[in-house]
Amino acid sequence: MPGLLLVLVCSMAAMWFSESGLLLKQRYDLKSRSSTLLAAESPVAFLSPFAASLAVVDRADDTEAALGAESVFLSEEGTSSALFVKQPFVRMNPASTTKIMTCLIALEQGTPEEDWVAGPEIHVSEANASMAGIKEGDVLTEEQVLYGLMLRSGADAANMTAKNIAGSDEAFVALMNRRAAELGATGTHFTNTHGLTDPEHYTTAYDLYLILHEAMKHERFRKMAGTSVYEAEYRNAAGETVRKKWENTNYYLNGKAELPAGLHVVAGKTGTTIAAGACLALAAQKDSGDLFYAIALKSVNHDALYRDMNTVLEKTE
Repeated sequence: MPGLLLVLVCSMAAMWFSESGLLLKQRYDLKSRSSTLLAAESPVAFLSPFAASLAVVDRADDTEAALGAESVFLSEEGTSSALFVKQPFVRMNPASTTKIMTCLIALEQGTPEEDWVAGPEIHVSEANASMAGIKEGDVLTEEQVLYGLMLRSGADAANMTAKNIAGSDEAFVALMNRRAAELGATGTHFTNTHGLTDPEHYTTAYDLYLILHEAMKHERFRKMAGTSVYEAEYRNAAGETVRKKWENTNYYLNGKAELPAGLHVVAGKTGTTIAAGACLALAAQKDSGDLFYAIALKSVNHDALYRDMNTVLEKTE
């Protein structure tokens, strides 16, 4: 009898593991993950209000387009399905597209006209880091710092934002990760505010879309991330006037590249490091008013990035 009981227990356990394995396989199948979220009978159907205005991936990778970018996502505002994807859930180094989240946190928690005084946090030791040219003792408004962040892609501006919003870089990064989780960006983890290379600092093309989509709800973000040139005037530690002219690093906004006919930039953020390649998160609008979100990560260089992005945006026709 004990032997028979043991056989029955083992048989039941085998059946349970078999069924559980099938459920897990179905649950984490990337091709079916998005459609499951939208199904009424889905156990996560309570997320539908959150997902109502978001596109999900319910298609296989598009392979017919000649793209150098390693990860791509394209969707139209107000539609439920992505228009074009290439490895949208693969973890990628986001470089300075990280600053979209940095800016979002500041917009949600900061005050535009508040004066910020630059301290030691503005010093960045990494070689070739993009800087806004802020010096210790400079007094800028939050608004001015965020323009330095989004147009000049200043790592100094990013660290200054963290210090003045959260008190420290570590505390601000915790806010970034918590906000990413709230947005459903489950493939994202931040370790800094500026996007300089760290093996534990990553996102996905789809997650970056979620973050950009949320940032676009702020009119101030649209204005900052869609401005070609910004001129800042502020005081230095000696009380002298400092004047800065920051040009957007986005080739579409500084005249180095052209969008496909009928499209214009609403907002965007570039990112470039050796590890990340050339990256761009973009919101572009047609003359008809239709709004599109396009993400391209790890193109081989800037020229290739804008060729890749134009190839992607041609899918909006």
